[in-house]
Amino acid sequence: MRVVIELPTWLGDAVMASPAIENLVNFFKDLEITLIGSFISIEALKHHPKVTNTYVLEKNYINVYNTLNYLDEFDLFVSFRGSVRSKYIKFCVSAKYKYQYDKNKYKRGHQVEKYNNFVNDSLNINTFASKLILHTEKKNKDGKNKLLGINPGA
Repeated sequence: MRVVIELPTWLGDAVMASPAIENLVNFFKDLEITLIGSFISIEALKHHPKVTNTYVLEKNYINVYNTLNYLDEFDLFVSFRGSVRSKYIKFCVSAKYKYQYDKNKYKRGHQVEKYNNFVNDSLNINTFASKLILHTEKKNKDGKNKLLGINPGA
């Protein structure tokens, strides 16, 4: 399954989307993720083992369009942004299924829960938002990426 994820622009919001992304990874076992978004958001999440490609999007619509032309077809498009620009991106990306976050639909709870509920509703699943997770490029002794786990409830 090939998935393209548009990350939130702000670093903190991108990190808060990590539990929802982990739930996507756990739901689709054979996942290949392409990340699109701001430079800082991409930098934070690009080391996830399932990420195969990343594209930094400029603010200019012509540059966004040109970048999106490099993308292949996807099975799923997930955007954690609700802006008009993100609607344009959703329109341009070729994917069988497309889901975009709507802040008016998710008004209650912490942002981590809002993003997780969005993924749950989109895929018709019921998963719990666990720890915030950032993968690093440094490897453990077993060759796997080290994880930086942050528990938002602690």
